[in-house]
Amino acid sequence: MEKQIIISVGREFGSGGHEIAEGLAKHYDIPLFDKEIFEHIEENESISAEVAKFFDEKPVSPIFYPIMMDGANLPLEQTVANHIFNFIRLKGDKEKQSFVIVGRCAEYVLRDNPNMISIFILGDTDKKCQRVMKKYELDEKAALSLMRKEDKMRKTYHNFYADGKWGDSRSYDICINSSTLGVEKTLEMLIAYIDKALH
Repeated sequence: MEKQIIISVGREFGSGGHEIAEGLAKHYDIPLFDKEIFEHIEENESISAEVAKFFDEKPVSPIFYPIMMDGANLPLEQTVANHIFNFIRLKGDKEKQSFVIVGRCAEYVLRDNPNMISIFILGDTDKKCQRVMKKYELDEKAALSLMRKEDKMRKTYHNFYADGKWGDSRSYDICINSSTLGVEKTLEMLIAYIDKALH
């Protein structure tokens, strides 16, 4: 059996993190789990894939905190998050599968797995803004607003569930600025790092 490889990719919005994750999955010929997560939830947890996808990486509103302390009738954000974390543990720890996963606190959920490499992709604001403007056909003001909104949501979600802080270098094996070398060269650098780290 080949050695397990799990690659967790955290990312700032517009940094090219998802594109880099796709490149890593292709290079190592392992799946990038995304829609499979929602399909699994639909098949096993009586929540539709559409609903699970809608609440994916959505932070829980503070108004629900008292309810969560009681442990009953959890808000959908919390319920979906729990199912996603269970899916990650199932694939990583129980089934010992190799895969790439983007976000979803995977570096925290699988923190005790010795075969995981955790990555965080950041970028310069101007370069990220250019990517967002092009991808979503937005002007600069709208792109910057979307970047702030998405990163705030990701940070709030991550920091609610994980011990380490979102984007803090101490929470990851490697943090890299994709704006310095561009997405393709950043991918090459990460492959070299992962090969050294896991072999």
